[in-house]
Amino acid sequence: MNPIEPKVIKLAETRLSNDGVRQLAEHYGAVEWLERARQSQRNEPEFLIELSGRACYKSFGVGLNPNVTKIRDNPRDYIANVLEKGDGSILEHATVTFAFLNVSRIFTHELVRHRAGTAISQESLRYVRPRDIDLWLPPDLKPVSKQFYETIQEITKRYHDLEAQFDWDKMTFEHKKRLTSALRRILPDGIATNIIWTANHRTIRWVIEMRTDPSAEVEIRKVFGKVAEICIKDYPLLYSDFSYKELPDGTRQYIPKFTKV
Repeated sequence: MNPIEPKVIKLAETRLSNDGVRQLAEHYGAVEWLERARQSQRNEPEFLIELSGRACYKSFGVGLNPNVTKIRDNPRDYIANVLEKGDGSILEHATVTFAFLNVSRIFTHELVRHRAGTAISQESLRYVRPRDIDLWLPPDLKPVSKQFYETIQEITKRYHDLEAQFDWDKMTFEHKKRLTSALRRILPDGIATNIIWTANHRTIRWVIEMRTDPSAEVEIRKVFGKVAEICIKDYPLLYSDFSYKELPDGTRQYIPKFTKV
């Protein structure tokens, strides 16, 4: 087996329909606002969140709603006010899709507990018969890394010894699926797997806060530290209130000024 590291890849994000946005602006009589706003805010997911929030109050400009006598023109000021007030529902309009690679089933068991506002597609060990049994070495086990890898090599050998008792070439796919599912019962929870995770920004903020906390399991803390880095870089307004502190094991705790928006 080869040493592996969990990996995070951003696959996709919410994109705007420019035609639909213009139609909405025309409906509200806010075309002038739209043209001005798009000059200062090019980030599409953040703009969708702002657009959705302004629709709640008709706050595209003074005069559209008699109750509104002034508006926050600057997108940074607008989003900062949303976070401060805790108006998190509008953050649910925009999503990000991540691939989490070389993570363990320990990680995925933790991840799926955050089910609200998410979509999940995980590699299936009913259908995928592993060739190698790769695991990430947690920092706490580095003093016994030799024994750790020897144990994995023994499990791998035992797995393939059992696997070799069957004539896979003569099986139907349905039979292969049943046998693959049965054999996986001896595989360790730490076996490397891959999972695709889509979540809205309200959920992402909360999971970053929860899963980079020092009390969180080290692997998920490591992965969501990477998620935090991506989100702070790509969505600077939505994550502007996050700061971090270094933890003794080399991971970071990310702390929002406005918790559970």
